[in-house]
Amino acid sequence: MLTENEIMQVNFMLQHLKTLDDKTDIIVKASNGILTLVVGIVAFLVAFAPHKVNAYVLLLVLIPISSILFTVISSLLMLYPVFTQHVFFEKRKDLDEIELIYHQSLRKKSAWIRVSVFGLVFGMISFIVWFIYVISS
Repeated sequence: MLTENEIMQVNFMLQHLKTLDDKTDIIVKASNGILTLVVGIVAFLVAFAPHKVNAYVLLLVLIPISSILFTVISSLLMLYPVFTQHVFFEKRKDLDEIELIYHQSLRKKSAWIRVSVFGLVFGMISFIVWFIYVISS
C-alpha cells in the first residue's frame, strides 16, 4: 500500500499527465477545425470552380488531408490513459514501478505531441501550397 507522501507524488504525476492531455485535446480541436476548413474549401472549389479542379489536383490535396488526419488519429490515440490504467486498475503498489510507468508515459506523450504538431503544420503548409497552385493555374 502507498503511503500518504507516495499518494501525493502519484497525484502530482496524474496532474502533470493531465496537462499533456489538455495540450493534446487542443491539438485535436485545432486539427478538426483545420480539416473542416480544408474539406470545405476543396468542396467549394469543386462546386463553383470545376475548371480549376481536375483529378491530378484532387490527388494532390490528399497530401494535406492525410497529414491532418494523421494528426487527429495520433492525438486521439495519445489520450488513452495507460498510466491511470496501470496505477489504479492493475493496482501497482510499488512507487518505483509507478514512477517508471510515469516516465515512459511522459516520454511517449511528449514525442507524440511533437509528431502531431509537425503533422498539423505540414498539413497546413502543404494545403496553402496546394491552394496557391490551384488558384494560379
